[in-house]
Amino acid sequence: MGYENKYRVTTIQALEDLNTHQYQAIALDDGEIANSGQEAVGILINKPKNGEHAEIAYEGEIKFRAGGAISIHKPITVTTSGYFVDAGSGYFVVGRAKATVTSGSIGTGLFNFKTPIYAYSSSQAW
Repeated sequence: MGYENKYRVTTIQALEDLNTHQYQAIALDDGEIANSGQEAVGILINKPKNGEHAEIAYEGEIKFRAGGAISIHKPITVTTSGYFVDAGSGYFVVGRAKATVTSGSIGTGLFNFKTPIYAYSSSQAW
């Protein structure tokens, strides 16, 4: 079960129905689901419909929806359709898993979308 702690939030206008996409990554340029760590601006906190304000957490301890199994302490990136997965070499890292999470579950991570790390290498020490 994921949980949240302190995080920073901003709002943007949802340009598609995001009612069923809570805890997925959102893109700033179009107010829709993000398709990569590079495009993602943060994690959707509320459940807005098209045209409503979307609350986006962009830094802090935030719940996320896993698109694959993620181990504790592993770097996280965004995959297509706004889900979060383990970051492999060459991906934009947007956060780190605070606990192990299974695919399709809600997890908790420490995130910073302001300055994603590019081209993470699995040989790099964190």
